[in-house]
Amino acid sequence: MMVLTFLLGNTLVLLGGWWGATLGLRQPPGPPRLLASALLAWVWTTVGVQFLGTLGVLHVGGLLAWAASGALLGRASGLGRPAIEAPPPADAEAIGREGWFAVGLALWAALVLGTSSLLMPVKVVSDGPIYHLYFAARWWKEGRLFLVASPFGESAATYFPANGDLWFAWLMTTWGGDRLARVGQAPFLLMACVAAFGCARELGAGRTAALVATSLFATAGPLLLFTFEANVDTIFVAGYLTAAFYFLRYGLGRDDWPALLLGGLAAGEALGTKSVGNLFVPPLVLVGCWAVARRTRRIPPTLKGSAVIVAGVAATSMFWYARNAILTGNPLYPLTVKVASRTWLSGWYGSEAMRESIYFIPVSNWRALVDTLVGVLDARSVPLWLAAVLGVWALGRRRDRGDGWVWTFALGALLNVSLYWLFIPYRTQQRFMLQGLGLAVVPLARLLDRGRWLRVAATLILALHLTTPQSWPFGPRDADIPWDLTPQIPNAVGAILPLASDLARLAAARSSQDVLAAFDVPALALVAGLLVWTISRLWRGLRGRATWGAGLTAIALLAAVGWSQVAPFARDPRLLAFPAFPDFYRGWMELDARSGPSGSRVAYAGTNIPYYLLGAGLRNDVRYVNVEGPRGWLMHDFHRRAVAEGRGEWPNSRPGWDRERPDYDAWLANLRAEGVQLLVTTRVNPGEGAHNVADPEGFPIERGWADTHPESFEPLYGAREGDPWFRLYRIRTGGESKREM
Repeated sequence: MMVLTFLLGNTLVLLGGWWGATLGLRQPPGPPRLLASALLAWVWTTVGVQFLGTLGVLHVGGLLAWAASGALLGRASGLGRPAIEAPPPADAEAIGREGWFAVGLALWAALVLGTSSLLMPVKVVSDGPIYHLYFAARWWKEGRLFLVASPFGESAATYFPANGDLWFAWLMTTWGGDRLARVGQAPFLLMACVAAFGCARELGAGRTAALVATSLFATAGPLLLFTFEANVDTIFVAGYLTAAFYFLRYGLGRDDWPALLLGGLAAGEALGTKSVGNLFVPPLVLVGCWAVARRTRRIPPTLKGSAVIVAGVAATSMFWYARNAILTGNPLYPLTVKVASRTWLSGWYGSEAMRESIYFIPVSNWRALVDTLVGVLDARSVPLWLAAVLGVWALGRRRDRGDGWVWTFALGALLNVSLYWLFIPYRTQQRFMLQGLGLAVVPLARLLDRGRWLRVAATLILALHLTTPQSWPFGPRDADIPWDLTPQIPNAVGAILPLASDLARLAAARSSQDVLAAFDVPALALVAGLLVWTISRLWRGLRGRATWGAGLTAIALLAAVGWSQVAPFARDPRLLAFPAFPDFYRGWMELDARSGPSGSRVAYAGTNIPYYLLGAGLRNDVRYVNVEGPRGWLMHDFHRRAVAEGRGEWPNSRPGWDRERPDYDAWLANLRAEGVQLLVTTRVNPGEGAHNVADPEGFPIERGWADTHPESFEPLYGAREGDPWFRLYRIRTGGESKREM
């Protein structure tokens, strides 16, 4: 039933986007129409979850009604307008084999990473289990939007812009679980690629060159790896590049106000997805306004066009900033904004405090910058990207009308890297500047157009990038790599597609289980090849049994690969809910076993990955419960109290105002008021706030309270089993005798 609900809801939204793009905004076929359809559907889901979640009716019925209204609105947008005249037929430029091969390589990598993320447990390595998936699950389960505390991880995440989390909540609500949310960024990788490809094509790059350049972008290590985790970086990149595409179309005179509106909506989606958008999106919006001024050359139309852009940005981003301003008086909360030693917006901390983070690298460490860029691009493709950005594509050829825009994209790539390195203290996080790599696709595609040998060489580099370690042909350690400049940034990165090792395992296989264990990567290469062959034939208009047979074979083989991955866990589905994370794995399994078939209400302390406490099927209700003050207070309430006491800022980015004055009686009262049944405490990471550590074993104060009050807390797991990381208790109701479960 939920599958039908998911298909119905999302089909209606996509239909609304398609009709709005074709009938309302009159977008031509190709990237303009595809991106406009996807963008309008994305905007409708964003605004819908905001609206319905604020009203407290975030449930399947509400979302289906919202999706249906979007479809009706899209269909009505073309009423009373003449039909779009079909463009005259034109000879489609042939796509070279290297172009299809590059697309096949990128698709192969996406299938390998995507099937694993879709079917296997959510990995611990991303922000997904810290807050993205956790927030979305809380909203879905309670049917409303609200601020969710995350005091032991990224405590500022409560106040971050969260358009990406809204998308995950949409997927969870319409699907009835988190399965698709785990790979919820995958459509946005495709969207980002279409936008980058479209920009290159608008500026004269050939199809083959644009496909190869886009495939190199799509398979950049951080972008590809994080796309298939429940992060939101790819969502941000998709919004950013889509905005750039429509601003470009307006600047070239190929569209009018619809391009400005679409560009503004896309820029707003990016700004509403990540807080770092406040640094990267304003320059992009200024370029859009500059394009208006450059084209109109008069003040009134420039102001009108700029107003359209700003209105689009506000429509898709202001929800979060307005919420923060209403709650705290600071739209950028919890960041403190100072100019010329004067505080303009008051928050928890400024950039000085962020320098205490483990993610900080001094701006003067140019060696780390070089290592970071080489790690993102792969040293073997660096010469191509560098030559493209430096303008080798323009040497020895006549200047074209669009060359100025190509230079603008190259400068935009350099600007994004510069902004990232100069103004974001967390310089180990190279994912913050991946949109700059998307902009660099334009000059790279123009460079690859200089000769087929360049396109073939780039495709071979892409194959090496995916199937061999980035240190190849040198040794596997950083010390073996001649270009490694600092140990802070690892350059010894393994192969994204471990084809060689899987083939060796297949050759040495002695049982069917051995074959299944090494089956995935080679089989998915065949799936990607069949799919690309099918697409290439459809592109040339070659339909028939061979075409459809190849497509159906690819789908069947993909299903077989999926089955081979989950089959070993068929005896215990819980093994597909919890990753093999040694610190907490036994504790998670114990909690799941004691939560009951319909789940329990769980409070936690210590862990910064509360998502896994939701249990198999996300059936538990999980929350942090305050150890002092009113149970409904969040960090901004405690901060307000601190300000009233003359203490405005915390010395680092992990404030502890909410845990400064622990009160056992207040905490127990809050637990009972919340109806909590089970309590989980784990060891704390001191890097997330030393104030959270309350005993020599590294546990928070809740563990000590539970151990010393057996009249209220019944130990279920941890101490007796000698688990150094995890404690589980059942909260006794009033007057209940002590007994073991």
